[in-house]
Amino acid sequence: NEYSKQIKEYRSMEKPGKAHGKVFVRVVGVRGLKVPIPQQATALTCTLNNGIHFVTTPETRLSKDSRVDQEFELIEHNKLEFTLTLKVRRDAHITALSQALVPPPAPRVQPPTPVPKSRGGMLSFFSSSPKKQPRATPTPPPPVPPYKLPDNLARYLKQDGTLARALISFKDVAARCDTRLFETSYPLIGQRVEASGGPTTMELGEIVLQMFRLPPLPGVLSNQLPQSLEDCHRGLRHVAWHKVTYFEGTLTQHGGDCMTWRRRRLRVIGANLVAFNDVTKKATATINLKKAIAVEDNQDTRTDALSPSRSVDDYHGMFTVERSFRLIFPGNQEIFFFADTDDEKAKWLDVFRALIGHIPPNPLWAELIWQRQQEMAKQPLTQMSSSKPLISPR
Repeated sequence: NEYSKQIKEYRSMEKPGKAHGKVFVRVVGVRGLKVPIPQQATALTCTLNNGIHFVTTPETRLSKDSRVDQEFELIEHNKLEFTLTLKVRRDAHITALSQALVPPPAPRVQPPTPVPKSRGGMLSFFSSSPKKQPRATPTPPPPVPPYKLPDNLARYLKQDGTLARALISFKDVAARCDTRLFETSYPLIGQRVEASGGPTTMELGEIVLQMFRLPPLPGVLSNQLPQSLEDCHRGLRHVAWHKVTYFEGTLTQHGGDCMTWRRRRLRVIGANLVAFNDVTKKATATINLKKAIAVEDNQDTRTDALSPSRSVDDYHGMFTVERSFRLIFPGNQEIFFFADTDDEKAKWLDVFRALIGHIPPNPLWAELIWQRQQEMAKQPLTQMSSSKPLISPR
């Protein structure tokens, strides 16, 4: 392993409790928002608050499904919790919606119209009926219909523009995002003003998050650690690439650790060409393909393309070998190979041409995590083999 010496040094520096893990949180966006959306463009922000610091995202347009796509980095601890608060900017059209919620003043009640008195005297005695005129009853005012609040966005906003909030307790998802990308959603809790004047608490939608936990890595410098969720994802993808066996077969080698032609069983594992013993099946030599600068087919290489520091005679025997090719390294270093068949040679050339110059980096932090994952995967097997049987033999 290219980091074997460094890893031993870092392992010796490990001290429990002296390092903290990182938590990367990406707010993907808001989904299924159940509030009236104004026709005018409305600015929305999201603020993360962990009780110590708070950071607000750039503004995005409010919609039923709003894209936020903002990432945060937190330091892990036992009681890590944080809130995500959505706020709407109080522009002129939002202020107008708030004013529409104010009920109109009650109409003034008109006093009843007085009934005119009848005229007295003899004329009135002979001309009027002896019956008494009925007294006019005042007409009651028409009932005032109850005021109905318009269903607009302002009903769901607080005075400072807060629309909804989500609470995240990291311990609930820590195991699910440990060294891997985990996407989940949380309910957005808000409120709506009712006609009675009191608010009703309700779920207004959900907020979608992507989370990644990077465990403590004592001894690794901060500038060697990933700085974003994408760095984490890419680093673990690359370290997995370096563990895959991409091709294996038999070649005869000259150069490197072979002073004469030697037939070997070889495997391309990640960025390395590894030779194995046929009997013990253990690795005996490793060629780092990351250091190679080219692969050339000896049958296609002309004499005038040879290195000027060496004569043609030095390579005459090498280039005349059938089905041969060579790996070229800096400093005029070459390793020659030949295959048993033309088909095998073509496959080896395809593999080397695909790899050389295209090998992804293998970051140290990702290698440390991969090794720990392998150790943890072996622990249950070790515990099962060392545990006592449930039924002891007689």
